[in-house]
Amino acid sequence: MSAFEQGSNIEQGSNKQVSTTQASGVESINAESNFAVSSYVEKIKGIKAVMAKAMVDSVSTIPHFTYCEEIDMTELIKLRLELKEVYAKQDIKLTMMPFFMKAISALKEFPVINSQVNDDCTELRYFNDHNIGMAVDSKIGLLVPNVKQVQTKSILDLAADITRLTNDARSGRVQSADLKGGTITISNIGAIGGTVATPIINKPESAIVALGKLQTLPRFNDKGEVEARSIMQISWSGDHRVIDGGSIARFCNLWKSFLEKPSNIFGAHELVRISSLK
Repeated sequence: MSAFEQGSNIEQGSNKQVSTTQASGVESINAESNFAVSSYVEKIKGIKAVMAKAMVDSVSTIPHFTYCEEIDMTELIKLRLELKEVYAKQDIKLTMMPFFMKAISALKEFPVINSQVNDDCTELRYFNDHNIGMAVDSKIGLLVPNVKQVQTKSILDLAADITRLTNDARSGRVQSADLKGGTITISNIGAIGGTVATPIINKPESAIVALGKLQTLPRFNDKGEVEARSIMQISWSGDHRVIDGGSIARFCNLWKSFLEKPSNIFGAHELVRISSLK
């Protein structure tokens, strides 16, 4: 009998009295039994089962540490709005994610952030390619497709890849190759809500960042005046076996500088390309 069928039978007897027997004797209780089934069992399978095992493996074998910072997104939001219509002409949806990924390509100055340690922690493999994953809340569970070789791609290229991967993941049609080979991950949990987090590393990667929600908050400018600014809290988790606090702090400072001054993200070639699209 299903939980719903049980619920129907309970409702039919909602006007009956219920009696309970206790160790101390028999006690009659006058009450209406108009209540729902208190629980039901669901098998953990498919993507949810894979995710459960991966999360347990990560937290039980990787000593996580978390580093939090805030980023002033005001200028980046303004730039995105300016470019949004330009990219729309090519049927590409421009979100904030391409900018986050492009800025992470500063990894070349901090290669340990883009490394992976072997199981017995005797070797560290460094990757020249920045294959950046993004956590997607799909209809079949959490999926983490990754954009390959981010360091070689423009904002336009990244926007196209992200749109494709997001659509594929949400429809449950993501290709196996898009789920393999990631080197670092971004979780945009702030799109749902929340400010800070303790993200779990997508093993065998060494780092992951969680993006908090955008908030309009008061901040002092260079003149000591209070301004309304668009602020995002971000939270990095790192593998403390191979990444120390100083490394992730210095890397985050560089990443933050690109996001707060987004013109630094673009090379001269890309600026010319963007101008030609307007």
